[in-house]
Amino acid sequence: MNTKFRYDINGLRAYAVALVVLFHFNILGFSAGFIGVDIFFVISGYLMTKIIIEQLLHNKFSIWRFYLARGIRILPALMVLITFVGVLSWWLLIPEEYKTYGKHAASSLTFLSNLIYLRESSDYFSTAAHEKILLHTWSLSVEWQFYIILPIILLIIGRIKSSRQILNFSILIGFLISLYFSYKISLTNQSAAFYMINTRAWEMLAGGLVYAYFNKIDLSELNRKSIEILGFGLILTSLIIFETTTLWPSVNALLPVFGSMLILLAIQFIYGIGQ
Repeated sequence: MNTKFRYDINGLRAYAVALVVLFHFNILGFSAGFIGVDIFFVISGYLMTKIIIEQLLHNKFSIWRFYLARGIRILPALMVLITFVGVLSWWLLIPEEYKTYGKHAASSLTFLSNLIYLRESSDYFSTAAHEKILLHTWSLSVEWQFYIILPIILLIIGRIKSSRQILNFSILIGFLISLYFSYKISLTNQSAAFYMINTRAWEMLAGGLVYAYFNKIDLSELNRKSIEILGFGLILTSLIIFETTTLWPSVNALLPVFGSMLILLAIQFIYGIGQ
């Protein structure tokens, strides 16, 4: 993966982070900035699927090396953040609040914070939820749960039959199953649908589908530009039409997710990252 490509992926990540930050600061026009999380999920799913499948097909995949690489990339920065905020909170929070912060910090470090916030009935869009200092780590927990589960499933499938087609098809089936859960659970339990891995995995698997099925695609410059513009257009449309009252993720998240897939597809074609 070349440096230029990494710069572009990081650029898309920056857009996603900016949307979430603007949403939390209640900036006018960004009431749907929470879609930045969905964009980030698609990016992560794309990159992780690429790493796992390429190494599996070349018999070079080590699940422990994969976990270690993810941990080295994420844990140090997370520990610094939690420690820094913990020191400040010692002086700023009352004892009961500090005790709650400690529980949330532990759940963040063990990548279970999404489950804790769900158990506390924390509606992500409520004012009370936004007072939880480490609320943003719920998405990191979902990602890590995905990082743990995906390689195990693909490794088992790869051991049974090391076939690119079968691995690709398993990603598609996982995408469809998770999307179904997202739709059904959103109708009955909005918080569970928002925080749980089974209702969010399809967004990361959507990124995996870009690599799995479109890594060899050949596009003209006009088509590439059109796909990229359409992708950003879908994200912009999502930002305009969705609100915090929108059922989420359900099937509504398909709009920004599909937009992110199109942008990744255009980037992939430019830099040949699927080759």
